[in-house]
Amino acid sequence: MKPLEGLRILDLTAGLTGRLASGLLADFGADVIRYEAPGDDAVPEPESVFADHAKTVRHLTSSGAVPADELARADVLFVDRPDDVPTGTHDRLIVAVTPPYTSDRTPWAGGRESAELLHAHFGFAAVQASNSGKPVDHVYPYITVVQGVWAATCVTAALLERETSGRGQTVEVSGAHAANVFLGFLYARDEGPDPSRAIGPGGLNPLYTRYQAADGRWVFVGALGPKFARATLEVTGSLHLLDDVRVGGRLDGLWDQANYAWVRRHFADYFASKPADEWIALLESADIPCTIVRSREEWFAGPQLAAIGMVREIDHPQLGRVRMPHVPISSLQERRTDPLPQAAASGRGPLDGVRITSLGTFVAGPYAAALLAELGADVVKVEPPDGDPWRMTGFVYNRATRSLAVDLSTAAGRAAFDDVVRGSDVLMNNFRLGVMERLGLSFDRLASLNPRTISVGVTAYGESGPLAARPGYDTVLQAAAGIMTAQGGDGEPVLLSLPVYDHTTAVVGALTTVLGLLDRARFGTVRQLSTSLAATSAFLQLSALTDYAGRPAPATGGEDFTGPDAVNRIHPTSDGFVRAQADPHTVDIDPATLTSSLADRTTDEALAWCASHGIAAVKTRTPGDVCADPYLHEHGLLHRAVSVSGKTYTQPGRFATFSRTPQSPHPDAPGLGEHTRDVLTEAGCAPERIRALENDGVVVAGGPLDLVFSPLYR
Repeated sequence: MKPLEGLRILDLTAGLTGRLASGLLADFGADVIRYEAPGDDAVPEPESVFADHAKTVRHLTSSGAVPADELARADVLFVDRPDDVPTGTHDRLIVAVTPPYTSDRTPWAGGRESAELLHAHFGFAAVQASNSGKPVDHVYPYITVVQGVWAATCVTAALLERETSGRGQTVEVSGAHAANVFLGFLYARDEGPDPSRAIGPGGLNPLYTRYQAADGRWVFVGALGPKFARATLEVTGSLHLLDDVRVGGRLDGLWDQANYAWVRRHFADYFASKPADEWIALLESADIPCTIVRSREEWFAGPQLAAIGMVREIDHPQLGRVRMPHVPISSLQERRTDPLPQAAASGRGPLDGVRITSLGTFVAGPYAAALLAELGADVVKVEPPDGDPWRMTGFVYNRATRSLAVDLSTAAGRAAFDDVVRGSDVLMNNFRLGVMERLGLSFDRLASLNPRTISVGVTAYGESGPLAARPGYDTVLQAAAGIMTAQGGDGEPVLLSLPVYDHTTAVVGALTTVLGLLDRARFGTVRQLSTSLAATSAFLQLSALTDYAGRPAPATGGEDFTGPDAVNRIHPTSDGFVRAQADPHTVDIDPATLTSSLADRTTDEALAWCASHGIAAVKTRTPGDVCADPYLHEHGLLHRAVSVSGKTYTQPGRFATFSRTPQSPHPDAPGLGEHTRDVLTEAGCAPERIRALENDGVVVAGGPLDLVFSPLYR
């Protein structure tokens, strides 16, 4: 799959974000030239090996200037900051700017890119479940990886728009934008207090966590949602818990703040009675998502990733043979059509004119579609008459989309849906293997509805391999793929309190889609594309799984992990916490002095002290702190809205900035079936047919969504 073949990209960035974004585009056919400073021949870090392996590396001249002829031939230019753009750019050039924080501010000394500081400053560290309830550092640079993938997505969208307009523009994807993409679930909230996170490293939900079995191994139970929760109670003989007066018959009462601890003890004792393999067999017999908790090395060496093509080896000029993850996107089938640029945009973003129909529930699939709506696409969220079970808890994952509620188990519902698909550029789904075929929506049949419709699947384990048919959620993959073990270090496996794989897979799903659209526009190739939580599980650990002789040991954490060393961790202050990151090459400070100097000061005083000593540091904030930040509101990164019933709440704002094709202001997430009549009318359904479908209960036409804010569920 080479949708960017023939395009020239120049990479002038220093951080991982720009290098990763341009590296992903190199994997899909772009000719990427990376310019480095004269004499920069340092041994690359593992993540740089991954990001740069398909690029041509050149050194800048002593003047630091990019050759004028190279700039004239370039289609895309990646820089860290606006001031890094060289003179002599041209009208067709896409300039991608990926600043560490925003284009006009970096609130820590030195201004270097730092996932660790972003994690702390934007609430990820504070929301992590722990024994103490204090902020927790994370072992992987999640937010920076997401920033890189999202930057690649936005650049590809701008290239697609350029196919019609012939014009370039500047695309900014900052660290603060990446925080909205990766952590925005935390900011879609009312003005209540931040809950205590002193709930243990297994999280809040006793049916969605890991337990140690009789043989010492850990088993993860992924009973998210009422179907799997009730099934788990049945197979473990625990239905009686619902009769307890403290639970009151409610499934969600099992993970209420007042109940989760004693319910978890019940299951801990139960799982300690049998070895892990027996538990897996019992849970799998009831089709409950589950797995043995494994290490990242076991997962990377296992059959599933090999089956979906996620393991590759290259010969590196400095390091020799390198084994590393592949890009988490697969092309399964293709057909040919005439190349045809996308319809001209009218100002709603670079994907204006694109129609996407999205079949999906919970997180990764719906959120991938919503990210495309952020870029201007018209996204129709298709859900059953009783709705996506996650539509309220995860309303932010559906914002800017339109809801069509239709019963696809009926012939009339499928016929109406076929009419919708005929007008769609993309059909997305996150169903289990085989469901699309049972619905009559195979790639071959799509050709009879609309031969130009691209198919994009977002699955748990991919389209092949021994686990392909199994159900899976974010945390099941966290357990299987080794992130829990890496975060836990020598202690218990640590469940990450945010769905890191769901969120990253959603961004990868968005990138998959725009690559497919660009391939169709440039070369007339219509593809069936796929990504998965399993594929992302390796990709998101690229810094640990990129392996070669002599590489430094991969990062590991521990329970209530505060950071890798005494000068690079979360420090307590007299009234809170700061995350400090001292560069040993430029800052010479005794760790004991650093710790004591911060502990005796207020957070504001500690930050001033760090700045005076050249130490990068930020306040470790809660999501509530982030939502109250006036800078983020003033710059459109957060905004306040009012619900149907009059509640004021916060939402993430912009996820990127486009200089020439800015996105329209965001509508809220849709109510169930809020747009059913409009979507069917646009698809050519007559009013009397729509009324008949409503009367027969085949479709539901509803009103706007009135939000009910749910507490954290893990």
